[in-house]
Amino acid sequence: MALRVAFNATPLLSPLTGIGNYIVHLGAALAASGEVDLYSFYGGEWLREAPSPPVAGVRGPITATIRDAIKSAVPFKRELRQAHRQWKFVRGARRNAIELYHEPNYVPFLADAPVVITIHDLSWMRYPETHPRDRVRWLDHAMPRAIERAAAILVDSEFTRQEVLTTFGIDPARVHTAHLGVSTTFRPRSNAETRPTLDALGLVHGEYVLTVGTIEPRKNIRHVLEAYAALPDATRTRHPLVIAGAKGWRAGDLEKALRALVERGLIRFLGYVSDDDLPTLYAGAAAFVFASMYEGFGLPPLEAMASGVPVLVADRASLPEVTGDAALKLDPARPDDTALKLASMLEDPAVHDDFARRGLTRAAGFTWDACAQATLRVYRRVNGAA
Repeated sequence: MALRVAFNATPLLSPLTGIGNYIVHLGAALAASGEVDLYSFYGGEWLREAPSPPVAGVRGPITATIRDAIKSAVPFKRELRQAHRQWKFVRGARRNAIELYHEPNYVPFLADAPVVITIHDLSWMRYPETHPRDRVRWLDHAMPRAIERAAAILVDSEFTRQEVLTTFGIDPARVHTAHLGVSTTFRPRSNAETRPTLDALGLVHGEYVLTVGTIEPRKNIRHVLEAYAALPDATRTRHPLVIAGAKGWRAGDLEKALRALVERGLIRFLGYVSDDDLPTLYAGAAAFVFASMYEGFGLPPLEAMASGVPVLVADRASLPEVTGDAALKLDPARPDDTALKLASMLEDPAVHDDFARRGLTRAAGFTWDACAQATLRVYRRVNGAA
């Protein structure tokens, strides 16, 4: 019989982030395995299905505007919201006879069943200035107890595994790496395939440099701007810089700087790009740059690789583990060196094509099916010990 697994899909009620995509893609792969019977919890509602983003007007009794207004007016809002969801979760888990509960977003609800949690990174500890203060306080307070209660802990990379082991002093046998996967929507596309989307954005296939990531200090977009500014004028004229990403925490000053550069015609700032358009945006790029200072995994470089685009990536945190020798590495402290490496990708066809080929091969090794199989091995281990 399939194992009855509860999956907390509450993050899907907000705009999709990295954790939201993890929930959707891993949930779909787990459901396809036939080994689990998934029950998704949406903050108050339980559905017997793989987690999926809400359809407008179908799920979620409160609009984002009303929710945000309540957040600003109600004290102890996080605690009150969590207490209400905790009550709903326990009732539903008992009613559905849940046998294992997977919390994909760090801190689990209290539950009668064995608990598996996913810790994606320790960014709130390493870069607390990139998170709201109440989130940092909450995670500082909640994570030690979450780790103590968890029957097993999943992480996205060996880098994060070592950070978790070192920071929390956990038995290594309890912490398991399950590399994330790349959606099959990311693939090489021809000029004809990308033209409708790129024409609407005023871009030309194969003639722009792309960076993708939330607009926040940790993503180190300033480094990309400095490196791009150091390119020869002719190179920048042929290859405009395109930045795609939603506004993150403490993004105000950076967003102002980006908009000022846009007004001067030096870059293109697209803001949030829909899941429908993002694969095409990747596939049309001449090169992809990712200078993030800290990632627990870092999907954007792999998504670019899967799209047949050569990648230049920071030599920090998990990124060397994920990209291997299939990406050129940059030093986040040396934009001048990044400019030289980026210029070689743009101006030397041999370098461009070599890293494009390497990237395709590397990305093919990261699938959501493989992530699901690694996750299922943890489920079986926990269920067997329960």
